[in-house]
Amino acid sequence: MFFERKFQTQIIQDDLRNKSSVTYTRKKKTVIGKVKDKAKNYMVLFLETSSIHGLNHLVASGRHPFEVVLWLIIVALSVFGSIYLSRTTWIRYQFSPTVVSMDRDMFAWNTTFPCVTICPNNQLDDNKLKLYLKNSKEPDKEKLGDFINALANVTYDNFDTMPDYDGIPSDKFMELLLNLSSPFKPTLTIGASGILLDIIPTITEMGLCYAVNSKVAIYNSPSYRDANRWDIIENQNNTFFVHPLDGEVFAQVINISNAYDAYIHGPSEVPDISSKMQHSAKDFYHKLFVTAVTVYTTPEAAKLSVAQRRCRFPEENILQHNSVYTYTMCRMECRIRLCLKYCQCIPHFYRKIGDEKICDVAGLHCLSKHKDILYKLRDKDGKKIHCDCLPICDDVNYVIQSSVSVRC
Repeated sequence: MFFERKFQTQIIQDDLRNKSSVTYTRKKKTVIGKVKDKAKNYMVLFLETSSIHGLNHLVASGRHPFEVVLWLIIVALSVFGSIYLSRTTWIRYQFSPTVVSMDRDMFAWNTTFPCVTICPNNQLDDNKLKLYLKNSKEPDKEKLGDFINALANVTYDNFDTMPDYDGIPSDKFMELLLNLSSPFKPTLTIGASGILLDIIPTITEMGLCYAVNSKVAIYNSPSYRDANRWDIIENQNNTFFVHPLDGEVFAQVINISNAYDAYIHGPSEVPDISSKMQHSAKDFYHKLFVTAVTVYTTPEAAKLSVAQRRCRFPEENILQHNSVYTYTMCRMECRIRLCLKYCQCIPHFYRKIGDEKICDVAGLHCLSKHKDILYKLRDKDGKKIHCDCLPICDDVNYVIQSSVSVRC
């Protein structure tokens, strides 16, 4: 009996000693250690009870280490796939959230009538030129006349044909051509009642041209440039809409005495040197039959950013040489940057800003060495030059169905 009590006492003492030791050890734990233990317990609890398949296998008892590694790889691949698909969807929404659809319902039948830009081949008035040569102090009248005639017809295609002459400052080239330009007063007839359209003179890469039913030609008109205006013009021509049930709707521009090139495009666009044109010889009546495909942006898509819808409205202008934005004007801006890069000057038919230099004859000859790059906007290797030009959001594309020339 005494032995049993002694033995029990020894067990109790040992137990108390162990508890005392455990209690002492716990007191020794720091706050960081307690946080780590709680975090570990929480993580194990989360993995055990998570609805994500595979996580419970990482902490389940009795699992072979190879099995744990296998499940870890599977879970990691699943997480990577989810992140990749989510990122792809997000990027697609940011840069291409719009849908282009073909819709010919009753609300989309109205189509704007095409804009016609007419560029006469003979831009100089002979009487004005003779009077100018007569009053000029230049002793070699023939040389001056040849220079002015070449200047009136110079484009990216023939910069190298300009004769050497330094008697006229380069910044006066455009002013001289406008003063000597031949009058352009054709008769305009519209096949619809109540429509009044003006013929607007506009300066293009092909020289002085005249636009009918244009919304943006006014921003390159001589009067707009001379007034040094950069504002947006609100009151312009009324938009000429046509309907399929109207039958054949036409516009006639007659009483043109010279040969000319005609460019067909949307009212919110302008032509450039690379645009397709229709040539009409002198004393010929030229007929064009076109069909239209309208591209318009819904109000919901218009609320997206420019990067998302990948198009611009005219008022979302990023151009430095124009007051409004169009795709073709953006290409012109790109050519201007290339001209300044290669020859440190710009041709006279562009609008000058700041301290930019207008190309003299030497500058035009310099540009002729790079005419393929400037014309096509592609480098020597054929790679497209990055101009960051987006199409306009509301546009009309016209397809020429037939073209007929009849002698008057």
